[in-house]
Amino acid sequence: MPLSHLADWYVPAELQALYTESGLTYAQIGAKLGVSVRTVGNYLTGETRPKLAMAAKFAEVCGATEKRAGFLIHVISQMDHGRIVSDLDERNIFIIERAEASYGDFWKWEPWYIPGPLQIELYHMEALAGQDEKPMEQWQRKLRRQIMILRRNPRPAMRFLIGLNALQPLVQWEWGQDQFTKLLEFNRLPNCEIRILEGLHRGVEHSFDIYQPAEMTKAGPAFVYVEALDQSRHIEEAIKIDMYHDRVNKMWSFGTRFGGCLNDWVH
Repeated sequence: MPLSHLADWYVPAELQALYTESGLTYAQIGAKLGVSVRTVGNYLTGETRPKLAMAAKFAEVCGATEKRAGFLIHVISQMDHGRIVSDLDERNIFIIERAEASYGDFWKWEPWYIPGPLQIELYHMEALAGQDEKPMEQWQRKLRRQIMILRRNPRPAMRFLIGLNALQPLVQWEWGQDQFTKLLEFNRLPNCEIRILEGLHRGVEHSFDIYQPAEMTKAGPAFVYVEALDQSRHIEEAIKIDMYHDRVNKMWSFGTRFGGCLNDWVH
């Protein structure tokens, strides 16, 4: 099975992000790792791939959380298997975070929940209570993703397709209107559109994202991110990406443009 091109893109992209966030220089990182400035540069450009132990140390030096560093190591360990599959213990969306920061076009289909970057803190902490062992850490990541998307210039083309079932519970929460207002704010952004899908449609069983480079130079290859009950995976085969793209386009055509007030969606 060929090398995963997505993993090949993600590793240097994540190392570059860690370097930028750390505020350290190449020389400072190199001194802590015991390597030359040139080697550090090669890691960040993808010219060379750090071994597992070196990547772990790089992440530690740059201040990465244990979970973030662990996922980086997880991806590197899978790079020769041709795809990235994560089970329940290793599931993570750090690749999605990098894609949201780099790709020019993405679709998100979410049947049951408000998509992560569109959530407010109370939705995460109360509506999703009990789903994360460290809810505040997870919320900080979602907030970071949201801020990053809002700061992007030029802004990517973003399409969010949300199941009606995700909206209806908002009426029972005191902060439900605040969450609805956050969706309205995103829907008004340039290059962003939200639609709501009601009823049964083929392909709605699980959430999935589709990412396309759209001529963004820092983006990696096109891919689909899928979450199931027992694992998450990233699909790179063109024929499968086209299948998901065709399906979301059909679902999108049945979706209703988002807007109005919360009570309009409750029936």
